[in-house]
Amino acid sequence: MVEIASLDDPRLDEYRFLPQRSGNLRPGERTIVESEVVVRRLLQHEWSAQYVESALLVPDAAVRLAPLLAQRGVPPDCIFVAPLSLMERIVGYRLHRGVFASMRVPVSPVLEELPLPAVVLVGVSSSTNVGAIARSAAAFGIRTLICDRATASPWLRRSIRVSMGAVFELIVYHAIEETRVLLERLRQRGARLVGAEVGAPSVYSVFDWSERDAIVFGSEGSGLDKAMLALMDAAVRIPMSRSVESLNVAAAAAIVLAKHAERCGQLLEERQ
Repeated sequence: MVEIASLDDPRLDEYRFLPQRSGNLRPGERTIVESEVVVRRLLQHEWSAQYVESALLVPDAAVRLAPLLAQRGVPPDCIFVAPLSLMERIVGYRLHRGVFASMRVPVSPVLEELPLPAVVLVGVSSSTNVGAIARSAAAFGIRTLICDRATASPWLRRSIRVSMGAVFELIVYHAIEETRVLLERLRQRGARLVGAEVGAPSVYSVFDWSERDAIVFGSEGSGLDKAMLALMDAAVRIPMSRSVESLNVAAAAAIVLAKHAERCGQLLEERQ
């Protein structure tokens, strides 16, 4: 392991001023995984050995995580150790604990080979919402997360953190094609496109869900507009009081996905 003593050490460039980073991420670009719990969840997957490149850790966490990092092929000279005070100056914000890992965004899968059911996000711009939806998808038995090109990357630091590492359980496809083309390719693959939107004709709780559904959630501001709804095979709504116009997209996704899992037999209670 390498003890860091200088704020200007060039080996730490990917960890600098993390809150200022935004935008999209594509396969091969670097992202940051934060917190010991989430880093551990990443390292439990054998595929992580292809993508994890380095770690920045406080001394006590370095002792705990160094064997796992070595197991995934991270060389000792890429495991950086620094005191919390110095680490805060590097990353640009206050920390409760100091655990970070740098990884490359995994390669994108082939759309036509993605397993169904799937969650599809259209124009969901908040990385917090994307992370929360990824967590719900994994919790309710969905294996595939598909994002159109207007949706924030599930691989952003904030998305990964909010998902509590659930994104590592999913097969993620981030589209480069137009959304209409994306949806048509999914339909040709055998998916039934089911949009979730206020005012939709069917109530989610009595809808006839299936294991080939691609459940589509729209943007925080406008949801799924009329043109997008016209591309759906079906659409569902969540009944609610007239005093509330709509739910946050992450909250709506959790409600709908829980019912989908219940109807399709995907709820597996594994806790003792």
